[in-house]
Amino acid sequence: MRSTRRDEILAHAAKLFSERGIAATTVRDIADEVGILSGSLYHYFDSKDAIANEIVVRFLEDLNVRYEDSIEPGGSARDRLATMVSVSFASAVDHPYATEVYQGEAILSSQPADAPITILVQKAHSYWRSAIARGIADAEFREDIDPEQFHRLLRESVWSTVAQYRPQLSELADELQRNLISVFLDGFAARSVDGEPVARIAQRTTKKEAQTVSPASEFAELRSDVDELKSVIRELSSSIRQLQKP
Repeated sequence: MRSTRRDEILAHAAKLFSERGIAATTVRDIADEVGILSGSLYHYFDSKDAIANEIVVRFLEDLNVRYEDSIEPGGSARDRLATMVSVSFASAVDHPYATEVYQGEAILSSQPADAPITILVQKAHSYWRSAIARGIADAEFREDIDPEQFHRLLRESVWSTVAQYRPQLSELADELQRNLISVFLDGFAARSVDGEPVARIAQRTTKKEAQTVSPASEFAELRSDVDELKSVIRELSSSIRQLQKP
């Protein structure tokens, strides 16, 4: 999709804000990066703060849409969280520096409860909390780890990883999210007595059952066939007796 002048301003401003902070970035700095006069920038935005707010709001709106669209009814909680990690990286790639701007600016991350950014952040958090709560309720996740602490650790690890690897994010996103998923979700998985993740045992058992049929199952199937055959024989005998009547 072809970018507009507003898009260009937002993109350049996001990079400057993440590197210098909003206070240390001037309107002229942004205009110079875009290649326009400072006065021309005000045709598109009222202020630096307005630019910063739109950077974060666009990112959060898109992130929430992606979270919602990624929900698959019936899937496991682990799969749900793994998908959310992947979605978060994809959104961070498509909105460069947006999460760094939000995390690095107290004015953006501590707004009133009814502010658009606050509402969008709480909505994003609700997707994580919902998946975690479901995993605990289904005995898929451990009960001895505080769910809110786990939620915060996982979420913040995602965004700090994005910031740390920003220059190579597009190339490393798959590897980074795979490592995060393995470390956090396998560690959070409910475990059997010997310490092995229950989900892994269930997957192995299901696979084994699909590949082999137990003797008890074979006997039950054979018995069912015999019962069905007996029923057919009884019906046939009854028909024969009816035909033999004078």
